[in-house]
Amino acid sequence: MRKTLASLIPLVFITCMLWSTLIIMPSQAVPAGWSGDSNLEFLFLLNGTSAAEANSSHPVPVITDLTMNLTIHAVNNLHLWGGSLVMQYLGISIVNQPLSLSYDLPAGFNASLLNTSIPLGSLLTYGGIALVTGTMLGSLSFVYNVTSGTNTTVSQDFVLRLGPTGAAAIMSVAGLVTVAFTITSVFGLLMSLDDFQRGILAARKTRGAKRASDVGIFPSALVLRRRPKKGAETISKEELVRRVSDAARKGWDGRRCPQCGHKWPKEAAKCPKCRLDRTSAPDYFSKGIAEYAPKALSVVKPKSKVTVGTFSRRLKLKPDRGGALAAALTDMGAFQTKSVKVPLMKVALAGMTLAGTYWSWMQIIAGATPSLLDILLLTCAGLIVSVLVAYLMSWLARVPKLGYEE
Repeated sequence: MRKTLASLIPLVFITCMLWSTLIIMPSQAVPAGWSGDSNLEFLFLLNGTSAAEANSSHPVPVITDLTMNLTIHAVNNLHLWGGSLVMQYLGISIVNQPLSLSYDLPAGFNASLLNTSIPLGSLLTYGGIALVTGTMLGSLSFVYNVTSGTNTTVSQDFVLRLGPTGAAAIMSVAGLVTVAFTITSVFGLLMSLDDFQRGILAARKTRGAKRASDVGIFPSALVLRRRPKKGAETISKEELVRRVSDAARKGWDGRRCPQCGHKWPKEAAKCPKCRLDRTSAPDYFSKGIAEYAPKALSVVKPKSKVTVGTFSRRLKLKPDRGGALAAALTDMGAFQTKSVKVPLMKVALAGMTLAGTYWSWMQIIAGATPSLLDILLLTCAGLIVSVLVAYLMSWLARVPKLGYEE
């Protein structure tokens, strides 16, 4: 019995080794560098590099020409119906070439079908300047069927690296366009946020007021409106001047000298620079403002909306005097204000553009391979986020309704 067991051990060991070999090793493995399956194999060389090895980590550099060599090998009897060669840049098809084939290939058939060169370098440059840099995605596919079998598709994806890399890539046309869009969107976003900050500060000063006189001097971001019907124009010019003068006198805030513009300390009875007396400062402040009242009515036309800053510039008044005049005319019922300047559209477009340039930078500098869907999703996400931020700031910049006395 012991002798029988001893003789069975080598047999069992050899059987296990054979089974493991059958399970682990495929019957027909595709050679290294080749693509396809157990029926159809092909070797696609791009500038001497196999397409099977050309991925995002090791793209094929293309500076001048792109040389393509294709060899196919039929493992079994099959019918080759056709194929296609596709190359995409930022999700846009640059090459979409169908391969019209219809051949019966016997088992063991081996042939070179393609040996050509594409002058991508000259096509993507102009005057020695690269037009396009970054990554290009490609795919080569074949459709075949074996005897009495269904159609099968085999394909191989590859990645090309176009043009120069690093800092030189930024100097290409695509890089310069990306830089221009980025700078424009960042600058526009910063300017828009600055406008929002001005609007929020203006709303904070205006919020809680019941009348325009409670505000004193309107901030530049407030928006002035005129109703369609004529109301304030029925007041005589003398009465208009008098009322504006009284309102402007009350609107002087005492922080700066109306004569020289120097900062006026609260405890000082006279201006430290020009020695203007504090008791006469309100009259000096209102002097010259009231005479602009009739002209102010023509600056803000009926049904129009003009910011206080624009209102002051058109009248050639300093911001504090223009704000005092706007507040006085609002108290009289000539104007109304219920909003501040908030650049919603500018913020939305700047945020969308900035998000859209992300993938351009990534594929120029880092060699990323985004699809058109990736670009659209990120651009839409940037638009949504910027709109939400804009509406949040617009809510923070809400102001009470002042003016249009009945």
